[in-house]
Amino acid sequence: MIQSNDRIKDLEDVGVLFHSLIRYVEANEEERDQSLVAVGYANLLALAETAAEEVALQHKDEGDDWDGCVWFELLEKIGEGSLAESLMATEDPDVPSIVQVWLSRVE
Repeated sequence: MIQSNDRIKDLEDVGVLFHSLIRYVEANEEERDQSLVAVGYANLLALAETAAEEVALQHKDEGDDWDGCVWFELLEKIGEGSLAESLMATEDPDVPSIVQVWLSRVE
């Protein structure tokens, strides 16, 4: 989706989300009392895959206003209100619902 305004996830989407999840876990390790190793790279990668797919399916078609750089920046954030924060808020996140709420705030 980052590379085009298609409703299809691409490797860039997954990579950016995976990296933001890693950064989020590292930045919040003490508060969460959970290390990156404890969370698991495979778990984060699976979460990034699922979330990237949901974002691609649920986002609105932006037509000629499409800007992949904007989407890259939105997906890479790890602060308050970020997709990474929302996805990591619970142990078993409801990814479609989380993405829907997140998109309603950013679109």
